[in-house]
Amino acid sequence: MEGREDNRKYLDEVWKRVNVLEYDKVQIEKIKENKRKLKKIQLRWILLIFGAPIILSLILFLRTGVGIVQLTAVTLVFLIASQIYEYFLFREVKRRIYYEY
Repeated sequence: MEGREDNRKYLDEVWKRVNVLEYDKVQIEKIKENKRKLKKIQLRWILLIFGAPIILSLILFLRTGVGIVQLTAVTLVFLIASQIYEYFLFREVKRRIYYEY
């Protein structure tokens, strides 16, 4: 009888470890997936932040003939506005990802 109980205890411990390892594996996969999502979002926003204001400023420069000083000021305003917008949007996306998991 003790041999069977020892076997059962041993098997229970093995299955507990297997379950823990499977849970850890799933959690690690979720973490990797979330990191990939965050990197994609960051890359997209970096391109938007530094690409869009410069393009808008160049269009303004070519269309209206605005001087360099005004062009620099407009570019800075666009950059600041996009940084503020990015901050709020990225904070919301992070919150959504963290609450999802």
